[in-house]
Formats: sequence, structure tokens, C-alpha cells
Amino acid sequence: MTNPGDRSGGLSRRSILLGGGLALVALLVIGGLIQVPFIQNDLRDAVSARLSTAGFEARVDFVGQDGTLRCAAKLADPLTARRIAKSVLGVRSITVDPSCTSAAVPDTTTTTSSTVDSTAAPTATEPSTSTSTSTTSTTTTSTTTSTTSTTTTLPGPRKLLSVRLVNGTLHLEGAVATPAQQTRIRNAANAAVDPSNVVDGLTVDALVAVSDADAGSIAAMLGAMPKPLAGGEVGRTEAGLFATGVYVVDAGRVAFQRVVVAAGILPALTIRPTATAADAAALQAEMNSIVAADPILFAKGKAVINPASLATLQRVAGVAKRFEGVVIDVQGHTDSAGVPGQNQTLSVLRARKVRDALITLGVPARDLTATGFGGTQPVTDQNGIEIPAASRRVVFGVTTR
Repeated sequence: MTNPGDRSGGLSRRSILLGGGLALVALLVIGGLIQVPFIQNDLRDAVSARLSTAGFEARVDFVGQDGTLRCAAKLADPLTARRIAKSVLGVRSITVDPSCTSAAVPDTTTTTSSTVDSTAAPTATEPSTSTSTSTTSTTTTSTTTSTTSTTTTLPGPRKLLSVRLVNGTLHLEGAVATPAQQTRIRNAANAAVDPSNVVDGLTVDALVAVSDADAGSIAAMLGAMPKPLAGGEVGRTEAGLFATGVYVVDAGRVAFQRVVVAAGILPALTIRPTATAADAAALQAEMNSIVAADPILFAKGKAVINPASLATLQRVAGVAKRFEGVVIDVQGHTDSAGVPGQNQTLSVLRARKVRDALITLGVPARDLTATGFGGTQPVTDQNGIEIPAASRRVVFGVTTR
């Protein structure tokens, strides 16, 4: 038989344990409620200070570790402001409010200590911050140009539709929802570049989440890519429209960005890099490989470019725009038949025509010169006999400034 005292003692002990447990939970809950505002305030103050130091007039409101960038006036470079905000230790994500730009810029990555800034496009590349170790074994925060660095890259939303500009050629990839959308994007691509420079892998899938408005925006953006950009990509992911690119000059950046912003998004754009001597040599080899396979043709005896050579010129321009700091000499040659003085004049005029065509296609005039050699450098066979058709050519010499 159980002693009543034992039962009361057991109940008391259980009551004490239960009460203690509830008290502990209450303390944890209250502590959390107290701690969260402190974390939010600390992040707000740290980010505000970092932005102010960088010259940005903006504030960040936090909910936990997720912040929203708000501004009294629109920022000239909201993407850089967001990247700076995300570089603060403890920040998980930053969304740019429309008060800072013409459209909200969602944050599609989640990071902890080191961050990589990305846009809606999974392949977008922007300068990012990371934790690096210097040669003196001192750990510092620096850009990814450091010799040794560790960068956290998280997957972005899946692409549904993509149009990539690579070396003057547009690559259509992914799917649209209707044949009408497919036709619209194809027509825009064929209008933007010569149809032979369109690689069409676009398919139709009624289940894909691409609206007619999306297709229209993508058609407009891809049409604006070839001239101002050395390379780029526009399209639709599961998260929405995106646009990325490498621009050649600032005026081109402004022109392309205007079209993209009209679609309700902000592009991720970077300036083209400066060429090394090795880059210049590779550029020369690549451009001459293009014209060796598809020579730039002219009307017989005239400095008039054959329209059939437009596709070749677009590919040459796409490569020529890749680097800053180069001098691309357009070199005209004729065969050795005829009057040497006339051949010299014709070669100069043809070189200038090609130079002018490349400028029209977006290659900066400062990057181009034109030289004529007449028939002084003929192409010969193994027996030293001239090959007239091969001698009549335009080739390129590339150096650095």
C-alpha cells in the first residue's frame, strides 16, 4: 500500500520541476524578445555607418537579419549600396526599396559572415566581399581580387528563359508559354543581329511561367544589347525578369539601363576589363580567325562592303569590344595586279569603311585605326606564287595602349 506522504512528496517534486521548466522557457522567450530588437538595432547602426562612410544617404530597416534599404532620394548606384549593406557581418539579406531606385531590387541570396551580391539572374557577376587571408596570416575583409580568398556562392532561382549575347551572337535558350511569344522573341533577335548570328534553342511549353508581358520585355531588352554591351544576358527566372551585362562605355550603360528599367528591373552591369598584352594577342588571333573563315567582302574595285558581310562584322565587333585599353588597327590589302598607287588608295578606303562599320556596331572610335598596305604584302602559296583572292583581304592588328 502506497504511503500518502510519498504521493504528496512526488507531486511536490513534479510541481517544482514543472514550474522550473516553465520559468526557464519564459526566461528564454523574454530574453529572445529583448535580444531581437538589440540585434536589429545593432545591424541598423552598423549598416548605416558603413553606407554613410561610402557616401550613401540611406537607412536600413531590419526584421531579424533581413533588411530593407530606404532612401529620401533615389541613389545613383543602388546595387553598390546594397552590396555595401550586405557586407556587414550578420546581415542575411538586403532588399532595395523603390524609394532608392525606379524599381524594387529583391535580394535572392542568403548569406551569413561573407556575402556575394547577386541579382535575379543566377549568373550575374558583381564585385563581392569575402574573407581573405593575407601572406602575413592576418585575417581581413577584402575584395575577391585578393590572392587567397573564400567566397560563399549560393544557387539562385532557376532560369526559365535566357537570351545571351556572346561575341556578337545571340543565343536563345529555355522555353516560352506560347508560339506567339516564341515568334516575338525570335523576330526581335533577328532584327537585333543578322539572322545567321542567332542560335535558336527556344521551345514552347504551356506550363512555363512566362507571360506575354515578360516576352515583350525580354524582346525589348535583347534588342538593346548588341551595340552597347560586350556581352550580356536577359531573361526570366522563377523569381522574375533579369538583365546582366558588360558595358563598353558609360553612354551605352545608360542607354541599355533605360530599356531594362522600363521593364521594371535594374540590370547588373560591369565595365569591360582592361586588356593585358596577352589579351591583345588573343584578341588579334580571334578576330583574324573570324575573317579567315568568313572574309569581309567588297564590291569589285570599290570600297563598298558587301551586305553579306554584315554577320561577319557583327562577330568581329563583338570580340573587339571585349577589352578596354586596346588599339585595333584595321589593315586593308589588295592583290599586286594593277596600278600600285590605286591599290594603295583602295586598301586605305576599304580599311576605313570597316573601321566605320565597327564604330556603328558599338566599338569605340578611340580603339580603332585604319591602315592600307596596297599590294605590298600578297598572300602566296608554298611555291611563292601569289593567291590573288587571298591577297584581297582585311585583317587586324591589336596592341595595348
